[in-house]
Amino acid sequence: MHMDATPWILAAAAGAGAIGVARAVTALTRRHRRRQALSIPATADDPERGRPRPWIIMNPSKHDDPQAFKDLIDRKAKELGIDHVHWRETTREDPGTGQAVRALKEGASIVIAAGGDGTVRAVAAGMAGSGVRMGIIPVGTGNVLAGNLSIPDDPAHALAVALDANHRPVDLAWVRVEDITEPSALPAEGALRDAARRATHRTEDEEREPATASSIEPRPDEYACLVIAGMGYDGATMADTDPELKKRIGWIAYVWAGLGAMGVPRMKARLMLRSPIATAPDPLGVSDQLSGRTVDEAAAPSSRQDSPRSSADEVTRIEARSVMFANAGELKLLVLAPDANLSDGLIDVIAVDAHVGLLGWADVTWKMLGQLIGLRPINLPVSTGTVAFRQAKGASVTATEPQVCQVDGDAIGLARTMHVRMQAGALDVAVPAERTWMELLPS
Repeated sequence: MHMDATPWILAAAAGAGAIGVARAVTALTRRHRRRQALSIPATADDPERGRPRPWIIMNPSKHDDPQAFKDLIDRKAKELGIDHVHWRETTREDPGTGQAVRALKEGASIVIAAGGDGTVRAVAAGMAGSGVRMGIIPVGTGNVLAGNLSIPDDPAHALAVALDANHRPVDLAWVRVEDITEPSALPAEGALRDAARRATHRTEDEEREPATASSIEPRPDEYACLVIAGMGYDGATMADTDPELKKRIGWIAYVWAGLGAMGVPRMKARLMLRSPIATAPDPLGVSDQLSGRTVDEAAAPSSRQDSPRSSADEVTRIEARSVMFANAGELKLLVLAPDANLSDGLIDVIAVDAHVGLLGWADVTWKMLGQLIGLRPINLPVSTGTVAFRQAKGASVTATEPQVCQVDGDAIGLARTMHVRMQAGALDVAVPAERTWMELLPS
């Protein structure tokens, strides 16, 4: 007996549409709440409740008048009950890591980074594993981490957030490159941290730390990463961004550089995922998840002294324009890694590929824009552009040819290999108090 399948097809389509609408509404609601509700800082009722010694590490190059910025913050601090703020400025040789280490040594109970993502990253490297509160005053054009944490752009409001009671743990990634063709002049935060800690004349007992995920010391050649690291197209984009243009037109300078970097060749690479999160079944072969074969530890021993393989690791061969490692998921007007969580101890690996020139990049762009409303990429066999993800506790990628590498928007040289490991809960960051919708209504 023949049964008409049309009603079932229509019902399935309607159900899929309803699910899509629900996901889109949920995603938009979440983004609105984070961007709007959380951006209103709570009042600092008692700013001296156990945190009476704030230090602010400031990047003076971000200001036309650094002293005017200091005066503004000092006035706001006095309004909040803080009589004295300890100020330190970054330098080209040390963009904030050493200053943070010294602030901790001198008794700071909260250290505030006032600058862009580079300054925040450098300060975070000095504070990792200390347990001391960290604040952020966003200054400049990037401020991606501050945006992901809903920290307001207004300096006075950001200071109030930093001195208030609300806080959350934030993971920190450590990034290292190997097989280097062109080294970077940017100092690695691992080396800056080590030098500063030695300079503080700590005793041998104080230097010893338990080998836990939140206290492992970085190698001297490791860079700190709070937002995103990567190689290929994204590295070329960051390297080609004009600093002066970025000062004048902000994040649009990255778009301009990105257009010029679209011709970067596809890379062939070997991707190692360390203890990856399991993927869901994909019988149709349209998943947005990276997958590979499980590593046999006995058959494939590790050649990396600090990166032992285990049977839980996976390895895969990929072709991509860019391979990225995200700690934070949202960029300006873009959701890059929809599953990223700053406090989950995982790195979100993203492989982006455009197969057919501009047509492929257009496909990638639509997939990225779809993530703004909660739509996951569908990578069909005929897709001209693909975006694939996987979460893991660490990862390594080795390309056949050298690639431009970047960390949080700063180019760190030309290399074939990048290693990423996570320091879970490395930081205790001050964040805005979450407000309910009722509290946002005008009185």
